[in-house]
Amino acid sequence: MDEYDVVLIDCPPSLGVLTINGLTAAEVVLVPLQCEALSHRGVGQLLETIEDVRQFANEKLRVLGVIATMYDGRTTHARKVLGEVGERYGLRVFDPPVPKSVRFAEAPGFGQSVLEYASASPGAAAYRTLATQVFDSVRAL
Repeated sequence: MDEYDVVLIDCPPSLGVLTINGLTAAEVVLVPLQCEALSHRGVGQLLETIEDVRQFANEKLRVLGVIATMYDGRTTHARKVLGEVGERYGLRVFDPPVPKSVRFAEAPGFGQSVLEYASASPGAAAYRTLATQVFDSVRAL
């Protein structure tokens, strides 16, 4: 793929018709993961749905990897969930995880993204790093 072939489709955090349509149209999937137990289970359900979409509508669909969001590295639970998801499902876990920050909640109140509102914050820095990694990975396909 060249740099002009990349289109991002942001789907709701559910496995409804909009997500199925997005998966049917996509070539690769990037899975956001909130590092909590229920989200960990949701990855398994999403992967089952992706396999169904592969069988019935889009055999070329593949998972690019996982991005950890709202990550609190101070907790054993978050670190455990992040470590387990890559191991259990054999998925690439992009690094760094995006740290939990109030800046993400504040930015929309100012009509801005976190990159505009708090560009020097650890969360914004993580997203810039991840964007480069993700686009490099997509171009390498």
